[in-house]
Amino acid sequence: MTVSLLDKAFGVSGLNQTAIKHVDDKIIIEAEMTHSGFSCPHCQGSKGIFRGKKTRVFHIPPVGSKKSFLSLKLHRVQCLSCGHLHWPTLSFMPGTKRMTYSFIHYALELLKFGTIKDVANHLGVGWDTVKEIHKDALQKKYAEIPLEELEYVTVDEFSIRKRHKYMTVFTDLATARIIHAVEGRKQKDIEPFLKELKKKPLSESDLHGFK
Repeated sequence: MTVSLLDKAFGVSGLNQTAIKHVDDKIIIEAEMTHSGFSCPHCQGSKGIFRGKKTRVFHIPPVGSKKSFLSLKLHRVQCLSCGHLHWPTLSFMPGTKRMTYSFIHYALELLKFGTIKDVANHLGVGWDTVKEIHKDALQKKYAEIPLEELEYVTVDEFSIRKRHKYMTVFTDLATARIIHAVEGRKQKDIEPFLKELKKKPLSESDLHGFK
């Protein structure tokens, strides 16, 4: 496997691949960070010198039935422009999560056809991990939904874990589109969105009743 295949197949770039290992039912791709693909969080400089290193392991999409991992030798960088010392976040790394963006995308595609439990079992990760991936995606998808055209809203709740945790879902009755979802079912959980609904501008039809 070449660096170009790492990039095209797994969405991982800016690395120097050093080895591929097969351990039981796992594929482990070892790679090292290079001097490209990062920028200083203070001045956005793209040049630096390495000052220390550590190894981080990331989930990447499986190869067939084999779970796959990226074992990355990550370098701490001192920016040549401003001197700031930092551990860089590379383009394929979603913050501090131990998975790549390609792994997250793969899990979300599987969730279109299977349950959280099914996807977790297939990927070899915990139920909570897949649930968090799904939750983050929903929050981003429905973060900015225009409320101006809403007329009727339904509210429903469902259990998300052994009937001890719940989600509350608000739906546009006209389109059946989910407009908001929040963990919990108590008043304090749903009040923030209800306040957003109260800010909804009145339409012409709403104003007609006051003329």
